[in-house]
This record gives sequence, C-alpha cells and structure tokens, in this order.
Amino acid sequence: MLIAKESYEIKQPIIGLYLGSFDPVHNAHIDIPLKIKNHFELDKIIYVPTGTSPVGKVFKANKSDRLKMLENVIARDKSLSIDDYELKSSDISYSFNTLKYFEELYPQNKLRLIIGEDNFMSFTKWYKYHEIMKVVNIIVLVRDNILRCDNMENIKVLLEENINLFNKAKCGKIYFSEKHKSIISSTMIREHVSRNESIMNYVSNENNKYILDKGLYR
Repeated sequence: MLIAKESYEIKQPIIGLYLGSFDPVHNAHIDIPLKIKNHFELDKIIYVPTGTSPVGKVFKANKSDRLKMLENVIARDKSLSIDDYELKSSDISYSFNTLKYFEELYPQNKLRLIIGEDNFMSFTKWYKYHEIMKVVNIIVLVRDNILRCDNMENIKVLLEENINLFNKAKCGKIYFSEKHKSIISSTMIREHVSRNESIMNYVSNENNKYILDKGLYR
C-alpha cells in the first residue's frame, strides 16, 4: 500500500534592507517599517546607512553621527538592526554592490530592498538596476498618492499589486506600499534646525538632544 507523503513548503526567512542616508533618521524611518513588517512577512529589518553617495550627494552629518543616531533608535524593537557595510567602505556606495554583499551573507533568505519614493524616482538610472531585480524584491514607501518613477514604462512589467504573489517571489518584483505615509523628511528636519525650530515631534527624544548637543544641521 502506498502512503502519500505530505509536502511542506519550507519558508525562507525574509529580510528587509532599508538603504538611505538617514541624515538624520526620523520617526517615520522607524515607525513605517515596523507597521508594514507583518504585511510583507519581514523577519527582520536591517538599516544600511549610505557611505559615499553615487550621485555626489554631500551629507550634512558625518558617518559616525548618522550611525550613532540610528543606534539610538533601533533598540526599541528586536527585529531592527544596523549594518555599517557602506560606512566602512571608501568606495562609492552602489546599491547593487551592497545587495550582492547581503545576498552572499544570507544565501537562504529572501531579500527586500526598502526605499523611499524620493529615492525610487531615479531607479532606472541606478548602476545595474536590471541586475538588482535579480537579487531582491523592492518595497517602495509612497509619500504621495502618485506612483512615480522617472521612467515608469521601463518598470511596468516589474510592478506587482498582489501582496501574496509579491511575498512569495524571491526577486524581480516591485510593490508600492501606500498603507502608511508620513510628511516627515530629513530635509524638513534639517531646515527646522537651521531656523531654530523644534524637531521634538519628528525625532526621538534621544536624537533631539543629540542633534542639539552636537550642534548638527546649523
């Protein structure tokens, strides 16, 4: 007598990689990923602060200050961590190279690149952007109600609206997350500080004190 064997699908842990300058990290950088974590079945979220910008962007706070401000806030949830891979490198921080590093570091995991809408706007101009899609799925955190990219026609085939299909896929899909939005931006915070306006509602208490004590963004 033949006995049918039940087949079980082994779930691959899913890691969210939040790449950005975090200059400074603000409340939405932490709150929104935590709110969407279950929706995207993320087991953990790793913050990866930019080292040297590929587009020549000059950061207002130095590497150690940006890292310290991240360290001040990620302790609130055990699923959050930081990797200073880009900060330790003297090379230009191409996202492709960073993602390949994590692919080698976590070969048994699914990787999700988390980026803000403003960074995604120029995605089709990124270094090896086609190759990036062979490594990760992308979660775009939408700020407005418009799904935007400089060249939407080139990426239409990559867009996925079905969250179940997105979560199941290892790579090659882009999902615009519109569930949780915020008007907070690092630029806005820097401008508030430069005008001697309070930023208490936008950053953690510890980072509010850190920014004031260090005289950042003056």
